[in-house]
Amino acid sequence: MKKGKDGFYRESFSFEGRRYDVRAKTQRELWRKVDEKRAALESGMIVTNDKTPVRKWFTDYLETYKKDAVTPRTYSQLLSYCKNYVFPAIGDRRLRDVRPIDLQRILNSSAGQSASHANKLRNLIRGAFRQARIDRVIIYDPAEALTMPETTSGTHRSITDDERRHILATCAHHRAGLWVLFMLYTGARPDETRKACWEDIDFAGAVVTLHSSKTNYGDRRVPLSPSLKHALLSARQESGYIFTQPTTGRPHTKTSMRQMWESFRHALALEMGAQTYRGALVTNPVADDLTPYCLRHTYATDLQTAGVPINVAKDLLGHATIAMTSQIYTHLSDAAFASAAAQIIQLDSARQSGKVVTGIV
Repeated sequence: MKKGKDGFYRESFSFEGRRYDVRAKTQRELWRKVDEKRAALESGMIVTNDKTPVRKWFTDYLETYKKDAVTPRTYSQLLSYCKNYVFPAIGDRRLRDVRPIDLQRILNSSAGQSASHANKLRNLIRGAFRQARIDRVIIYDPAEALTMPETTSGTHRSITDDERRHILATCAHHRAGLWVLFMLYTGARPDETRKACWEDIDFAGAVVTLHSSKTNYGDRRVPLSPSLKHALLSARQESGYIFTQPTTGRPHTKTSMRQMWESFRHALALEMGAQTYRGALVTNPVADDLTPYCLRHTYATDLQTAGVPINVAKDLLGHATIAMTSQIYTHLSDAAFASAAAQIIQLDSARQSGKVVTGIV
């Protein structure tokens, strides 16, 4: 038995030629875990080899090697990465059948999200398969050559299709729902929503006027989408601020807005299937880099997908220069690419049939 620098006690033993490591916070807990592990092995309850399903191995890996080594929040995030990324792709596959390309595809699915988010997913996959090799469960580690996908800096990323579905469902019953929809469908910065008034909504003309939080740009007008119009009409008032604190009726402060977002994230986690114990989240499937600003970034991506020219998007987003907008438009979305491809094919077909006369424009 050894006590590590992290304060945990460790004990190793062999069973049928395989080495097992056990760790615990106290000596008593360590010996209890060792006895339980031995008993389980001897009874045949634990049989881990290269035929073990990925789902079982990752679950055992987190329980044995991570649960007592990281904070509860981090452990919850690791469980959510398994549920949302690893298990849907290879959860039922045997460890021996997993190939590097399978893992690279999983990691690539986090492209466009923050570098921190992608890094944590990569470290989880690497750690689980490296431990499987160390424990001689597998001979070859398929995760050792994983490469990072293209990510964004900070928290500026679009929400995923799955996140959008759950966010819209949460908006239907949460008090912050209208606020979230407002940012999603107007591209408003969180600070700009604090200034939004009912007088800024032109329902007849389907226009929203946003008061920019950037002093060197001023106000801007954006289209009022049907989805947002319906939500606003259901809460419509004659005048005053659209978003106010529930207890005082005053405009939101940065603190109250942050609290409102945390409340929404909690409800979103429940919508996404989070496990709870006495009201507290045990697992949290909400990505740690999901922030209100992601909704604005999603609006920008939606503009691109809809084919809105970059110079028009610049004004709708309230960017001072087109260079700022190009940072988003440079990353062509799959939908935008598919739309462009369809238009090119349609144009080519029309020309082949003689319906289009080409010329210099």
